[in-house]
Amino acid sequence: MTERVGVIGLGNAGLALASPVSRRLKVLGYDLDNKRQELARGAGIEVAPDAQAVARACDILMLCLPNPAISRRVLQGIDSASLKGRLIIENSTVGPDDIEALLQIARPAGAALIECAILGGVQKLSNAKGTFLVGGSNEDFARAKVVLDCAAEKIFYLGPLGNGMRTKLVCNGVAHAVMVVLIEAAALAAKQGIPMDVFYELMQRESGLMRPLTHRFAERIFKQDFSGGMTTANARKDSALILGVAQELGVPLFVHSAAHTAYEIAMNDRNHPHLAREDYAAISKLWEDWTGVTFGSPEASQRTT
Repeated sequence: MTERVGVIGLGNAGLALASPVSRRLKVLGYDLDNKRQELARGAGIEVAPDAQAVARACDILMLCLPNPAISRRVLQGIDSASLKGRLIIENSTVGPDDIEALLQIARPAGAALIECAILGGVQKLSNAKGTFLVGGSNEDFARAKVVLDCAAEKIFYLGPLGNGMRTKLVCNGVAHAVMVVLIEAAALAAKQGIPMDVFYELMQRESGLMRPLTHRFAERIFKQDFSGGMTTANARKDSALILGVAQELGVPLFVHSAAHTAYEIAMNDRNHPHLAREDYAAISKLWEDWTGVTFGSPEASQRTT
């Protein structure tokens, strides 16, 4: 059991993370912003005068900073003696190369490093219902787990350093692209007089926004079952109709247009001559050819805690 946990960076995410941890462990925090320091004190969290003081007093340090450059600068500003034996947990969203750069600072000082990318909003995090994507050694993960358990509803341990952030970026990529799809579709609906509350309810239903995941990904792509269902040819036809309506109404569709390209390619793919007659989830075969990956059931490789 760790004696005290340090949280460097008490912004929205940092304070939301520190709060549930402080209910079970002693937390010492620091932030450059005096207003964030006062908010932390109001939440019952002890605040240090600087990051160096946090490192001296705590054996586990959590970094919740705005960008990778600040994480590196903060870590470089702490002397090696204060870092020796510490476990550093990077909680910010950074790239795998940034994790490697932090490791090059931590390792010579005798400190260990893991990454813990956070999914979900700050409200869930402050209520100890965060989802964490962790990369690092088994030993370091075991050491960090007593702290992470304080704020997590689910922890996915993903193996070597870098895998946590890679997974977070994939998840964010989906969210960001789907956001544009939803806005495009909502604009197209509104332009045709379809009420927004109706659009929202249709998307919210399992047959709406979730169906590509729960049916086509889980029941077809994972199981490689493309018999029956809406064919790729019909999906391509509907996609073309959508683009035609949007052009008539003057609604720009960026993501829809890009997605339509995949259906056009699928209709003429020589490697899979039956693709047009299979369920349109079969367009996943294109990506298998292009990337050399194989889609399969996640149960065989999923490692969760």
